[in-house]
Amino acid sequence: MKADPLHCHGVEALPEALRTLRHTLTAWALEAGIEPDRAQDISLASYEALANVADHAYNGTGAGVVDLDAVRHPDRVEVVITDHGRWRAPVHDPSPVSLRGRGLLLLRASADEADITAGDDGTVVTLRWDLAGDLPVTR
Repeated sequence: MKADPLHCHGVEALPEALRTLRHTLTAWALEAGIEPDRAQDISLASYEALANVADHAYNGTGAGVVDLDAVRHPDRVEVVITDHGRWRAPVHDPSPVSLRGRGLLLLRASADEADITAGDDGTVVTLRWDLAGDLPVTR
């Protein structure tokens, strides 16, 4: 199924705007004919990357912005999330069972491929899901 790419640029990296972006991505994936369970995987991993932007990329210098691009190819889906900040080093959590630090594990477990490239101009997270084995959803 052919679907127009989704381009959402300059979205404020604030919780409400990121939740709205998550819903927009989920709706796009379903409209693109992606199977609902796979669409939820896409939404979950992408939202985790977006939440990391809000938590880490702008280091208290303001909300900053995030860009999200999603493309459905015949055999795969690719989501690219780009911030324009500088990644903050993780803060050590002395608790024996920390609730922090599991985001990247979740992101990688929810996507078939996850590439993270950090640089002076921001961080780019590229997520991919293989659709070759998925049956198309008819609408």
